Amino acid sequence: MRLSVIGSLLSGLLLFPSANSVGESLEAAIVSESAQGGQSVKLESQTASSASKSAEIKSLIQAAIKDSPQPLSGSVILLERGKPLFELQKGEGISKDSRFVMASLSKQITATLILQAVDAGKLDLTQTLNHYLLGDAKGDNKALKAVVAGTNSSANALNPGRYDERITLHQLLTHTSGVDKLGKANRFEPGSQFEYSNFGYSLLGQVLEKVNHQSFAEQVTQFAARYQLNGLSAEQGSLEAIHAKVPSLAVGLQESEVIAPAELVIDEALLPAGGLIASAATYADFQQQLHAGKLLSPESYQRMTTAYTEIQFLWPNMRYGYGIRINKDDGLVEYSHTGYLTGYMSMTLHYPEFNLDLVMLENLSLNLNDRARVFELHNQIRQIIRSQLLLAKAANV
Repeated sequence: MRLSVIGSLLSGLLLFPSANSVGESLEAAIVSESAQGGQSVKLESQTASSASKSAEIKSLIQAAIKDSPQPLSGSVILLERGKPLFELQKGEGISKDSRFVMASLSKQITATLILQAVDAGKLDLTQTLNHYLLGDAKGDNKALKAVVAGTNSSANALNPGRYDERITLHQLLTHTSGVDKLGKANRFEPGSQFEYSNFGYSLLGQVLEKVNHQSFAEQVTQFAARYQLNGLSAEQGSLEAIHAKVPSLAVGLQESEVIAPAELVIDEALLPAGGLIASAATYADFQQQLHAGKLLSPESYQRMTTAYTEIQFLWPNMRYGYGIRINKDDGLVEYSHTGYLTGYMSMTLHYPEFNLDLVMLENLSLNLNDRARVFELHNQIRQIIRSQLLLAKAANV
C-alpha cells in the first residue's frame, strides 16, 4: 500500500510520541535525611509506596490484557528508570526479539533526526521546505521574507514545480503545514490549523536526504549503530520480502471478515512517516535515551516537547510538539504517540516525573469499522497508568 493510499485511509487516525525521576528524587532525599540523622521511617515508607505503585500498575495492565475481549498479538514492555518492570509477549511466534513495523511511532525517530541536523547546524526550522528541497526561486528565501512582511500576495500562487512558499520545517513537524502534492494548492494557510499529515513527514525524510547526502534508510542504520539500537532498521519491500531478510519481523495481520496476512508494502516514502521496524525493547531504549538527554541538545529537546498546537483526538486535551503528543491534565506530564497501519498497531507513553515508559507494538490491526473497539485496550492501559500515577502524586504531596 502506497503512502498516499494510507494517508487518505487513515487521515488523522495515526495520531493515535531530561527525565525527572522520582527514584532519583528519593535518592537525593535519602542523602539529605541521613545527613540530618533521621526520618528513615518516612523514607522507607516512600520507597515502599513507589514499589507498591509499580506493582499495582503491572498487575492491572496484565489483567487488562488477559481480560481483553479483543484479539491481541504483540509485545508490551513497561519500564521504570529504564529497568523493565514487566514484559509480555502474546501471539503465535511472538518473542522478546520480535520486531514490528512501528507505524506512526516512526515519526519520533524522524523528528529526532531532524533535530540532530538542527543541532549540527544543517537545518533551520524556520526555513522553508522549498529552500531545502528545491532551492529558493529568487535566492535567500525572499518569498518567505515577503510573506512575513505581508508584501507578497502571490506567495501562495499555484506553481506546478514547487510547494507553497510559506511552508516551514516547523509546520511539517507539527502537522500544521497543509502541504499537498507538488504543484497542488495547499490544503489551508500554512500554520493556521492542525491536520495530521503522513506526507509531511515523508517530505521531512527527503529534507534529511538533501542535507545529509544519504538515503533516509542509511541514516536510520547509522543512527541505530551509533546509539546501539540493534533492533531498529529501515527496510523496504513487501512484508514477505522483508521477513526473508529480517526473520524476527512479526508479519502483520489484518482483521476484516477474518484475520489474514496484511498486504503491506513499505516504500521509501512510507519510512519516515510510519515504516520503520523495531522491537519493543529497542524502541523503549530509544525513548529512554531521548528523554534522558542523550540524543538531542537541551534546546532541541525543549523544542520537541513544547506544545505548539491543540489537536482533536480520542484522548481529550491533547497537543502536539515535534513527533510527540503532549498532555498535562491534572498536573501529570505525559508524552505519547500511537500508530495504526495495515497489519500493525502501536502505542508509546512516557511520564517524565516518574521516568516511567510503556511501549506496545502489535502485529494485528483491528477492523476500523469500530474505532472505539480498535483502541479500547490502549485507552484502558493509559487510564490504568494515569490513575495510579495520580494517586502516587497525591500520596506524596
